Amino acid sequence: MHLVVSGEGKSDIGIGSYENNTFIPAPMYYLIDKVIEKKLSYSIYDLTPEQITFIPKVELIKECKLIKSFAGKKRGKETGFFYKNAIGLSRITRKECKKKNDNDAIAVLFRDLDGTQSTSSDVYDKKIKAIENAFKTEKIQGVAMIPNPKSEAWLICALKKSKYQNCGVLEERSGNDNSPNNLKEELSQILQKNQIEYNDINEMIKNGSIDIDKIDMKSYTYFRGSLEKLLPI
Repeated sequence: MHLVVSGEGKSDIGIGSYENNTFIPAPMYYLIDKVIEKKLSYSIYDLTPEQITFIPKVELIKECKLIKSFAGKKRGKETGFFYKNAIGLSRITRKECKKKNDNDAIAVLFRDLDGTQSTSSDVYDKKIKAIENAFKTEKIQGVAMIPNPKSEAWLICALKKSKYQNCGVLEERSGNDNSPNNLKEELSQILQKNQIEYNDINEMIKNGSIDIDKIDMKSYTYFRGSLEKLLPI
């Protein structure tokens, strides 16, 4: 199985090392990897890292610029953006499959929901559907990884004092970093209080200190279920 992943920055999915052409994962990738490990009993990153293709956002943007048109008149600007990103990632995935002579691929597109004015359930559902429709149009097995309102919410759920309890309320919070008691600042304070470095979260997910089975949030549960459905039995 080949895994093609793309995120927004080095703190979510990860970053590519230009020195040795390797992928340096971040917490959101490790969540993907752990879901796969739970289902297949092995870590792709640990055992077959060559089966992972990381697509930087800048590369995805370049691919999207080549898309001259797409079904968009009836799509809102933000929904259309998510749709186009998924089309672009689908086409890169197809190229990677051809290059590696491997048609068994899963694409994962990570995007925070916080770029919108609203983090309502309706907005979330529309963006998920836009990405899924794009993958379906391109006939690519793909997963929308969209934390509501942003990735910090999933991590706070697992790291806060009352771990894994009442995490649904986090999805009702603003994703705006300029809002009072914003999620990014809250996560930073939790890490500081517990003397945890951000990069330590990677190992915590790997070794089970962060239990991915206990994260009870609609956006996380949907992502996990969608990925599990595409994994071989």
